Amino acid sequence: MSLPLKRTAAAVATAVLGVVLTATAGQAAQSAPAPSAPGVRAGGVDATTAKVERLWALDGDDQKVKSGQQVPVRLKVRAVDKDRKPVKGATIAFSTPGPGLKFPDGKDDAAVTTDQDGYATAPQLTAAGHAGPDLVTASAGTKAQVAFSITIT
Repeated sequence: MSLPLKRTAAAVATAVLGVVLTATAGQAAQSAPAPSAPGVRAGGVDATTAKVERLWALDGDDQKVKSGQQVPVRLKVRAVDKDRKPVKGATIAFSTPGPGLKFPDGKDDAAVTTDQDGYATAPQLTAAGHAGPDLVTASAGTKAQVAFSITIT
């Protein structure tokens, strides 16, 4: 079931990234370009990732987790093209711009390739910071982006 992008995630995205996200029925588009990420090559995005028009947040938005614990639900997105068909083989960059959440080995970023149905699931996140709201973004190059709100308690 697709979850809508929460207002809190959009507010955090604006504060942390300086981007404004708009959402309709679980999908988001950004009003400013995302920073360079996996899937972005000099001069642009790889051909497969460039086909992605929208990312839909499917699992993992609006979670709460205690500091030092793993986030209970892994973040999952679906990449679709302009005809809303799944994009296989696109690079999805998951990024934690705040200090509170970390991917394995303490990393802030992780790249995942979409499967044949356009799905990508982020590696397990751990709450490593102080209590408060945090954000994880998923992006396909500079074109499509969605945000997940996670609160560390």
